Amino acid sequence: HRMKEVVTLTEDLTGVGRMVQLNTNTVVTTGEVESLHCETHCPTSQVGWGETRVWEGLPIVVVELEVLSTNVRKVLKSHSGSVPLASLLHCYNADCDPLGGIDDGLNGVPLEHLLQAVKGVLVTTGDTGIKKLVDATQGNCGVKYSDLVGPPPALAGQLITFTREVVDMLKIVPGCKIAFYKFIPRYHHHFGKQCRVADYGYTKLRDLLDSLPHVIQVIGEGAKTFITLAHKAQVRRFSNDLLKMLKSQPEKQFLFSGFPSVFEKTFFKPFSIFDYGVCQLKDILSDIPENTIVMEDVTVESNLDVIISVFRRDQTQEEVMRTRGFAKEVVELLRHSPDLSICFNKFIPAYHQHFGRQCRVGSYGMTKLIELFEAVTDTVEIREDGEERLVQLTKDKMVWVVGEQVECVIKASRARCVALTDLEEEYQKMFGHMMPLGRMGVGRVEELVEMLQSWVRTVNSKEGIMVVTVDRGFIRTMASNVRRLLVEQDGCTMELEDFIEKMATRFGSHIEVELLTRDLSYLVDVKGGMVGLTSLQLCAR
Repeated sequence: HRMKEVVTLTEDLTGVGRMVQLNTNTVVTTGEVESLHCETHCPTSQVGWGETRVWEGLPIVVVELEVLSTNVRKVLKSHSGSVPLASLLHCYNADCDPLGGIDDGLNGVPLEHLLQAVKGVLVTTGDTGIKKLVDATQGNCGVKYSDLVGPPPALAGQLITFTREVVDMLKIVPGCKIAFYKFIPRYHHHFGKQCRVADYGYTKLRDLLDSLPHVIQVIGEGAKTFITLAHKAQVRRFSNDLLKMLKSQPEKQFLFSGFPSVFEKTFFKPFSIFDYGVCQLKDILSDIPENTIVMEDVTVESNLDVIISVFRRDQTQEEVMRTRGFAKEVVELLRHSPDLSICFNKFIPAYHQHFGRQCRVGSYGMTKLIELFEAVTDTVEIREDGEERLVQLTKDKMVWVVGEQVECVIKASRARCVALTDLEEEYQKMFGHMMPLGRMGVGRVEELVEMLQSWVRTVNSKEGIMVVTVDRGFIRTMASNVRRLLVEQDGCTMELEDFIEKMATRFGSHIEVELLTRDLSYLVDVKGGMVGLTSLQLCAR
């Protein structure tokens, strides 16, 4: 079908089948047929254009990407910008230091895959199926019309799913490559379903895989044809894995020398750089997109090293203020959830529905929602629940929200008090769900009330133990007086006994240590017989 000007397909009337007939008015010269080998460096390989090819692909090698890039450009320059892939190794060894192959099956990367990582070059396939390494130009690198159009809308979703499945399957295979003839049975074994090529609009598996060049690369020839991830897909995969490693560290950074150990602790398997399609760690680090990580040279015990950390853009003052406002909105949104949490994937639509506007993370100086949550760690935390991620309030915010809710229950009663035995039932009537005892880390209502001493307390009466509200106005007045007294002191600290005495003489208030540690813990710290403002209050004074 690709050679209609040379041959014609006709139906045989005798019932034997279709016939291929040469067009007699067409003359094909040997100059029009692509050469499989380099005439200069492979003179002994006199293979006719009609003979069976014996080349089965480039070898597996171990070489730095910088060295390979320099030498490949040198080879292309000496060959007028085009080298048949079948003789590339011969030409390379003739013009540069010899490049030996590795055949242990464990180490190394296929040379044909490494060529994808070399900037400025391209592997093309001619009409006769002969692969060539050529200089990348505007003509052969331009965007095709088919790339702009994309697959039919009805098949787009299925192709995206298939792409993800192939990535998931290949990334667990050693070396991240699989023989072409093993793909269908491996897919069936891995996902428990058949790989039906027709479901994606194709008749051949090779055509389906070739339609996904941004994710999949088919290398080799004949029986040694392999399927692997494209270099761009490997860079995206490595970037995501590196960010997971960084975020698993307390300070979201680690030393370059400790990369293998951090990888093993994060993914519970030994690190192999060959699984990412390169031979040196620095080769793929240099391809990571900008504004993803930061690398700085450091000296550790007289040894030079590199510290890798997550890139963070400094927020403007306006963005900082918006972020603090976002923290309050998160509390407002999650307080309506029975367990004070929400699925990560459902946060954006829930936010839109609750507040009537989109949650645009760019307005806060962030690029991802997870980064925005990491900027308000005093308000929310991300928890893994099986395969799902949950956004939940921190313990302090939970106490604050539940305290206000229980206070509302008490104030809604006529007597301004509720029996302890009836509190859970009254709470359920008002909010429509049970009290979040498990989420608060307690098993009984009595234990929960003990945690909410800043809002409600228990008192003994004739009817039994009753829950009443705390006079919040008294606590606010006391907090104001405590802060005013401590701000006047050197270092904003005082001895506890002197502090209690001055509170009594100056404000006429007898203050107890229990009140300081329970109701004013956000304002003061009580340690070793001393009382002083917290670090946050020191910054705000």
